Amino acid sequence: MEDRTKRKVGLVSLGCSKNLVDSEVMLGQLSLGGYEIIDGLADADVIVVNTCAFIGPAKEESIETILDMVRFKAEGQCSSLIVTGCMAQRYSRELIEEIPEIDAVLGVNQYPQIAGLLNDLQGDTPQVRDIRRIPLPTDFSYPRIIKTPAHSVYLKIAEGCDRRCTFCIIPAIRGKQASRTIDSLVNEARGLVAQGALELNLISQDTTWYGKDLETPASLPQLLRALNEVDGLRWIRPLYNHPVRFTDEIVEAIAELEHVCNYIDMPLQHISDRMLKSMNRETTRKNIESLLAKARNTIPNLTFRTTFIVGFPGETDDDFEQLYDFVGESRFDRLGVFQYSPEEHTPAYRYGKPVPEELKQERHDRLMALQRDISLSRNQSIVGKVVDVLVDEAGNDGVPAIGRTEADAPEVDNEVLLYSDSVQQGQFISVLISDALEYDLVGDVMPHQSHARKSIELSGA
Repeated sequence: MEDRTKRKVGLVSLGCSKNLVDSEVMLGQLSLGGYEIIDGLADADVIVVNTCAFIGPAKEESIETILDMVRFKAEGQCSSLIVTGCMAQRYSRELIEEIPEIDAVLGVNQYPQIAGLLNDLQGDTPQVRDIRRIPLPTDFSYPRIIKTPAHSVYLKIAEGCDRRCTFCIIPAIRGKQASRTIDSLVNEARGLVAQGALELNLISQDTTWYGKDLETPASLPQLLRALNEVDGLRWIRPLYNHPVRFTDEIVEAIAELEHVCNYIDMPLQHISDRMLKSMNRETTRKNIESLLAKARNTIPNLTFRTTFIVGFPGETDDDFEQLYDFVGESRFDRLGVFQYSPEEHTPAYRYGKPVPEELKQERHDRLMALQRDISLSRNQSIVGKVVDVLVDEAGNDGVPAIGRTEADAPEVDNEVLLYSDSVQQGQFISVLISDALEYDLVGDVMPHQSHARKSIELSGA
């Protein structure tokens, strides 16, 4: 009989950072179960694909990746193909029927069971395991195999979402919000620091609403204060904040706490009241402008990152011009623009008045061109300043090292290019900014290092 616990497992993680944490937990469970985790796929006996189904392009990427893995099963060493994540949750039966090479489908929140699933696989009959959203315990803390650089790690503080934005399928896939306890998060943070973490990026679908669902309710400010006391952490960065109930207490905690970055990531999605209502964003332009002013007046040197959707059903020229003018007036430090993607089973999918694809693209391009100019201006204002930089990648042989300032979240924001062979990954260094690009900075490593917190103005005019 085959010894399943000696098999090699390769995993492909698609989609967002929240999915990546699920993948890291699955790898941890597989390692505990005796499976060998490998980076390459050609030599894998088992391949796991953790899928995304947020928008149309993400679904297409998930299907293409699964089909690529089917080729490994046909031509290589792979004998078991497992599909998990949001697409598995949403389309479990369809996947099994349309792609018979899939051996098992595992729903969301069931990723801690993956080793048991592999052990139980028998013969050629595909399995669908626990597609029901069985809640995870609020105090859970599963071991993870970290796939990001050890110094910068994601900490998932909650599952699911209580918001009902009309364009979003996530609540239907992931269910209502289920927060983890502060104690479990602090304990995991300490373990991550012991493995080398200097930066924690807090993630969930609605970080602002953290803790409201717990038996003993908690809040994001309480969590930030608890994590701020964890020895060894330098940067704590809460991501994915919804504008509803982004309270004065949250703003004040960000401003006051030494290790919490002066950084707000808040997808605003639109500014036209008509569009905000159609999207069910539960807020108004007046509230957004008030929140933005409060945050900028309270938090020193604040970096504000946001995203917007263009081409939402019924978006008129006037709606878009309101958004365009608002971006020009607000001069956001970091900004992303998405073209609306219709998702079946969402309220917006049934809306009329679709915006033509070419008009979506035109609006996207106009908004991004405006933001490029704003970003370049802000970056140019930092030239000549000394800033603290966390090195993400060491450089060599003329290839620059890559780092980030406190104003930059990993993967989505600006980088600092450092032409130096002397810096190491995970090192904090002082850098003199010597040049500015549209979305990146160029810097020179200072010979004498100092790392004063919250003392350097990173936001430009």
